[in-house]
Amino acid sequence: MDDDCPFCLIGRGDIDQDMVAFRTDRVFVSMAQKQRPANPGHVLVCPVTHATTLHTVEPSLLAEVFNVVTTLTRIAPAAFGAVGTTVLNNNDAPDQVISHLHVHVIPRFAGDDLTIPNPDRSPTPRDFRAHLTAQLRQALLGR
Repeated sequence: MDDDCPFCLIGRGDIDQDMVAFRTDRVFVSMAQKQRPANPGHVLVCPVTHATTLHTVEPSLLAEVFNVVTTLTRIAPAAFGAVGTTVLNNNDAPDQVISHLHVHVIPRFAGDDLTIPNPDRSPTPRDFRAHLTAQLRQALLGR
């Protein structure tokens, strides 16, 4: 664990538990701080322990991360009305702000014109993110 890493703090349960839609002992799903208006429901799948890159994570943990990613891609239509998803990971990208492994799952909608990276730099209001988290939790219960 890294005491300065926000994803480690979330993983330990120290902050933002209202933004965590799903958790196992080793992986958690958190609503992304920045939500594109045309792609609500953008989440991050992270290991609880501090890891920085895909190629440094032990295979069983990596499999668990991507099993959760797979579940999220399957339920995005029920949770958010999406028609599909985009899955991505920044592995030591030059513009990466947080050095903790995380996989983005972004709901997709017809005509959404998804732009990567997200040009919007301001966080989405917490109450809207909490609403999206509740929608995702409900869809996960019904899976």
